[in-house]
Amino acid sequence: MLLVMKMKKFYVVILCLLFVLQGCTSASTNIENTVIEKTDDIFDTSYVHQINIEISNEDWEDLKANPLDKTKYKVNVTIDGNQVNGVSFATKGNTSLSSVAADSNSDRYSFKINFSKYDKSQTYQGIKKLNLSNIYSDATYMKDYLSYQMFNEAGALSSRCSYVWLTINGEDFGLYLAIEEVDQVFLDVNTDSEGDLYKPESEMLGNIGGGKKQNDNKQPEEENDWQPGDGNFSMPDGMDMPEGFDPFNQGDGNGQGGFNPGNMTPPDGNNPFSGDGSNGQGGFNPGNMPGSMGGFGSSNSASLVYTDDNLESYSEIFDNAETDVTEEDEYRVIEALKNLSEGNVEESVDIDNTIRYFVVHNFVMNYDSYTGNMLHNYYLYENDGLLTMIPWDYNLAFGAFAMGAGNDATSLINQGIDSPLSGASESDRPMWSWIVSSEEYTEQYHTVYQQFITEYFDSGKFEKEYDRVVNMIREYVEKDPSAFYSVSQFDTATARLKQFCLLRAESIKKQLNGKLATVTSQQNNADKVDASDLNISSMGSFGGGGNGFNPGNFFGGGDGFNPGDFPGNENGNGFNPGDFFGGGNGFNPGDSSGNSFGPGGFSGGNSGFNPGDSSGNGFNPFGGGNGPSDNGFNPGGGNGFGSEVPSDEGNGSGRNGGSQQPVGESEEVEEL
Repeated sequence: MLLVMKMKKFYVVILCLLFVLQGCTSASTNIENTVIEKTDDIFDTSYVHQINIEISNEDWEDLKANPLDKTKYKVNVTIDGNQVNGVSFATKGNTSLSSVAADSNSDRYSFKINFSKYDKSQTYQGIKKLNLSNIYSDATYMKDYLSYQMFNEAGALSSRCSYVWLTINGEDFGLYLAIEEVDQVFLDVNTDSEGDLYKPESEMLGNIGGGKKQNDNKQPEEENDWQPGDGNFSMPDGMDMPEGFDPFNQGDGNGQGGFNPGNMTPPDGNNPFSGDGSNGQGGFNPGNMPGSMGGFGSSNSASLVYTDDNLESYSEIFDNAETDVTEEDEYRVIEALKNLSEGNVEESVDIDNTIRYFVVHNFVMNYDSYTGNMLHNYYLYENDGLLTMIPWDYNLAFGAFAMGAGNDATSLINQGIDSPLSGASESDRPMWSWIVSSEEYTEQYHTVYQQFITEYFDSGKFEKEYDRVVNMIREYVEKDPSAFYSVSQFDTATARLKQFCLLRAESIKKQLNGKLATVTSQQNNADKVDASDLNISSMGSFGGGGNGFNPGNFFGGGDGFNPGDFPGNENGNGFNPGDFFGGGNGFNPGDSSGNSFGPGGFSGGNSGFNPGDSSGNGFNPFGGGNGPSDNGFNPGGGNGFGSEVPSDEGNGSGRNGGSQQPVGESEEVEEL
C-alpha cells in the first residue's frame, strides 16, 4: 500500500513537470535563457499585445479630418483576441495632438479607449479606460515605458504599461504604448481606495477646467485659447504676436524650422535679450508679465504653494479633480498645503511615496513637469490629509526638454540629485523642497536612491531588461507604417538612451559616495562623469520626427536652441541659462516675486522678456518702460533678432537644446 502511494506521488510529480514544460513552451518567450511567462493581462510586458479597433469608415475619416474635436466614437475593440463591443474611442493629448494635426503627412494620434462610456458596468480586466500613446517625440520608443518601469521598480505609485500593435479595421497602424489610466480604478488597485485625485495644470497650458468637477460645464475645445497647431493660438492679454512668429511650425527635420526666432521680425523697441545681465538688467526676463510665481499661467496653485484659505486660489488644482470631491475635501488639501508651508511634513505629506517619486523623477530628469517650468504632468493624490504625487507623461524625459543644457550631455548626466529644479526656485516647489530642507529627509532620500541604484543598475537588471525590450519591439518599429522615426534612428537612439542611463547611474553613485557634489553648482568639472560623446537630441525631442521647438539658426549658429555663451556669462546673464540646472540663474521663472512666464527676475531683476507689464507695453517689458534705446526684440544689442549673434560666440555649437516645445507636452484632463 505504501509503495502504491509513493508511485502515485511520483506520477503526479511527473505530470506536473510535463504541464509546466508544455506551458513554458507554448506561452513564453525565451531571451538569453530567461523564461518569461505570458499572461492575458493587458499590462504583461513580456510580449507585444494586439489591439484592433473596428470603426466605421465614416467615423474614421471624420476622426482624421477633425482630430482636435476629440469626438468620442462608438467602436468595437479586440484585445489579444478578446472582443469588447460598444466602447468609446477618441483622440487625446494637447500639444502632441495639435502638432500631429498640423502635419499633413501623419494621422498618428494618441487615443483613449473608454470601456464604460456607454455601459457603466463594462470594463476590460477591471479597467475602465486605456490610454494608447503614439510615442511622440521619442526615437527610442522607450522613454515613457522605461520611466514607468523605474517608478514601479522603486516602489512608487505609478501606472502600468505595455506595448501594443494597433490595427484599425484590420489594417496595420503602428506600435503604441498602452498606459493605465490614473483614476478611481487605479486607486482601488494600488491603495485602500480612499482619498482623492487631482491633475494640477497651469492655466497658461490651457487644460484647466477639464476635470470631473467641471465636466458638465466644460467649454468646447475650440474655445480654448491654448490650441497649439490649430491656427487659433492667441497671446495672453497685453501681448502682441510678433510678425513671423510661428511656435508650432514643425520644421523640415534638418534642424531648420520649429520655434525659430531667427526668422522673426521684431516689434520696434523690444529687445528681451539686450543688456549685460548684470544687476538683473537684460537677459530673458519676463519681469512683470501678467501672472504669478511658479511658472506659466495666472495662478500658482499648480506649484502647490500655500497662499491663503480661499478655494478660488487653487483653481489649477480643484478644477482638475479626477474623482468626486466636496468642499470639505478641497479644504483638506489646503490644510495640507498650509501644514507643509509651516514645516509640518508628517502632517501633510506621504513621505515614503513622495521620496520614491522624486528618486526616479530626478533620475530621468523630466523638466516638462513639476521640477521644471511647466506646472503639469503629475497627479496629486490626497488621502487623510497627506499629499503625494503620481507620475504622468515622460516622453520628454532623459534630456529631451532640457532647454538649458541641450546637447551638453555631461551637464545633464551629472545633474545634482539635490538640485533638480530647472526654471524654478525651491520656495516655489514645496513638494520637493521639504526633502532637502531637512537633513533627516535628505538622508532618507539618499538611502532610497542608493537602494534603487544598487538593486536596479548594479545588479544588471536594468541592462538585461532593457536589451530584452529593445529586441522585442525592434521588428515592430521596423514595420511601423506610421512611425515618426526610422528603424535606423531607433537603433541609434536606444543605444544612446542605454548609455545615458548607465552614465547617469554612475554619476549618482559618485554623488552618493561623496566623490561628486549632490548640488550642481558645487560640483567640480574634474569630478564629473564624462558624457561628451553622448548626443542627446538623437534620442528624440519635441516635434515628432526631430523637429518642433528647434530654433535652427536661433542666433546665427545652426544648432537649435543654443543659449551657450549668448550675451552673458555662466552666471545666467543674457539668454544664458548658465546654471540652468543649478542655482536658479538663466531662464528662471518662478521666484518669489515673479509672475507667470519667468517671474520677476530671470536673473533677479525686472528686465528681459517681460510682456504685458504694469504699463501695458505688451511684448516689450523692460521694467515698465516703452523699450526704445537698446531694447527692441533684438538679441545682441542692435543686430536684429537672430542676425549677427552667433551661438557659442561664433562656433555654431554651444548648448544646443535641439528640438523643444514652447510650453511643454501636456495631456489634457480627460472628460469622463
